Amino acid sequence: MTVPVWPTSLPKFFTATSYDEGGADNVLRSETSIGPAKARRRTTANVWVQSGQMVMTYDQYGTFLDFVKNDILDGARAFTFPDRLGGSDFLVRLKEAHKASLDGNSWVVSFSIEVLP
Repeated sequence: MTVPVWPTSLPKFFTATSYDEGGADNVLRSETSIGPAKARRRTTANVWVQSGQMVMTYDQYGTFLDFVKNDILDGARAFTFPDRLGGSDFLVRLKEAHKASLDGNSWVVSFSIEVLP
């Protein structure tokens, strides 16, 4: 089965003012009776999160809804998504259901993705 690809007709990036990313919580700490806590890495392959908003036309929003429903099965399947720094596309999965609001003639779509290892 092939991995779905983010549709080329949709915006490639979250808007700059809405973009947010969080590093992976990848350190396990254990308190000791004396001295500093012990710390170790949980895994070498952890996920991290990107979130933000994209402004879409009516047609683009329709494409987005079709992609979510049919290609990635409401977020159950991973897909490739462009790297905003220009590197190779990321393998990602929707973290939660999207939210959308109408702003004049455009849809403002908010969603979060987890970048997979």
